[in-house]
Amino acid sequence: MEEYTFFEKMLLRLKSELAQWKKAKRLLINRNITSRNVERIKLVAVAKNESMYLPEWIFHHLYFGFSEIEIYYNGCSDNTEELANLLEDLPVKFINCDEVFASGIPAPQVHIYKSCFTNIESVDAVMFLDIDEFWVPIDLKRTIAEVCSSIGRFDTLSFKWFNKLEKDNLLTPALQQTISAESARQIKTLYKTYTHPQRMNPHNTLDNGLLQKFENAEHLKCINDQNSQVDCIEMPKNAYILHRKNRSQYEYVAMLLRGRPLGKLKEEHLRLKGNRAGFYFISNPHTFSFQTVAFEDYRSYMDKHLKDEKFRDYFKKAREFLDFRYSEVIKIVSDNYSTNKRDLSKLLTGITLPDITEILER
Repeated sequence: MEEYTFFEKMLLRLKSELAQWKKAKRLLINRNITSRNVERIKLVAVAKNESMYLPEWIFHHLYFGFSEIEIYYNGCSDNTEELANLLEDLPVKFINCDEVFASGIPAPQVHIYKSCFTNIESVDAVMFLDIDEFWVPIDLKRTIAEVCSSIGRFDTLSFKWFNKLEKDNLLTPALQQTISAESARQIKTLYKTYTHPQRMNPHNTLDNGLLQKFENAEHLKCINDQNSQVDCIEMPKNAYILHRKNRSQYEYVAMLLRGRPLGKLKEEHLRLKGNRAGFYFISNPHTFSFQTVAFEDYRSYMDKHLKDEKFRDYFKKAREFLDFRYSEVIKIVSDNYSTNKRDLSKLLTGITLPDITEILER
């Protein structure tokens, strides 16, 4: 029995090594036969109750050349679904993924990401971003394809996070002509479609044998086991990810409310997201300034679409839902603060809104 187990283990090891060798061979072939020019890039996002922000995020990335956009939405109780009809003439697809999130599959977001590598022959690469993440070229002119094609050969291409320093005004645009942002270690990654990553997280793949590049065309050097962070103090050379971590205090509070629950919650205060560490003001930010012509061209395009009459009712409903979420959070905090001071104080650190401070000072 022991001898059989030994040979069984050897066989499994040989199969694993053979699979790795085949994958390495396939990557090498694909890397060298595919064109260095990356022309068509799909952008994928998983969204939940973000109807207020989806149009800006979509048109921003269409402006910078993403050829297809897919929005996988789940647990939504806002008017996200209405956007599909309003954008039916654009290469934007909305896909309900409630079943995936309700199935109990570990890491459903990553599961969706992996599924995007099947039947993907129409594009050369795919990138995954959240709705609070914006791909931004340094000059506000170059497209995602132009940046990718300037890098040379690569299997994956990663961009560094910068957390935006938001002015505490409600519903401000993602970009102003001059913005301030805090350098972060996190990255987000674009994949050539032939890579088919087996191990990945929302930031990067953990697969071996890939030619991974950083946005400055150098080899990617991650500093953690999850391959999700870099130790780079230099300003970006080509592009970066602008992360709208908090937006305004009002919006931060509103977004603390979980979406439509896919299961039953035993306690009311659990309707609030528990993975937020509070609203904080960024210190020692970097400044990004865009040339006037480039910024005006961008702003003109965005305004032309976002101020289209067809979105008037949509934005009205989205704003009503945002206000509803804010009111619900205030009620939950008020009803539960005396028995959950520790958790709720953490979530509301840095909030100076009268509705909140009145509760915290009771």
